[in-house]
Amino acid sequence: MKSKEIKTFRKTYKDYDKQCHFEGLKLAVTFDEKDAVKKYGAKWDNDAKIWWMPVDQLSVDVHAGIGTVRDWLNDHKMIVGQYGAFNENAHTRNLFNTDESPTCDWTEYTLRSATPTDAPKYKIQFFYDQDVAKFIPTGMGDLAYAYFTIEDGRERWDELISCGYNRVENS
Repeated sequence: MKSKEIKTFRKTYKDYDKQCHFEGLKLAVTFDEKDAVKKYGAKWDNDAKIWWMPVDQLSVDVHAGIGTVRDWLNDHKMIVGQYGAFNENAHTRNLFNTDESPTCDWTEYTLRSATPTDAPKYKIQFFYDQDVAKFIPTGMGDLAYAYFTIEDGRERWDELISCGYNRVENS
């Protein structure tokens, strides 16, 4: 994000209180703030050109009585959303298992290729309250699903649409 985009982002900022299910949290950091976030453990992703905070740093105390790194980031209106690879473990597998009894709400869509090919049909579940998107290609078994941040899930959705997939109404 450029400085002007960060300023606009911060005008409507709401504390980010969602659990982190990925490598860390994506941050909105100006050039003048980079040294402060580095001090608390933030890392620079040179490919994406963004700062992010590793999940294990979020609960670290900033200073006695001030709170955690996550509190400090919220106080400075810096958290954009989830970042990196999904942290899959027994808890997250159960949390996002919609075949059992899921513990969070989701919205489900289906995408199908417009051309008659062997292309898989996708079931896509957006867990907006957790900033997680789950892509499930049909007919490929349980091991084929993939988790994305909401932002990356939207990009993946757009890629499939541009490759000729269409949304199918779920009944």
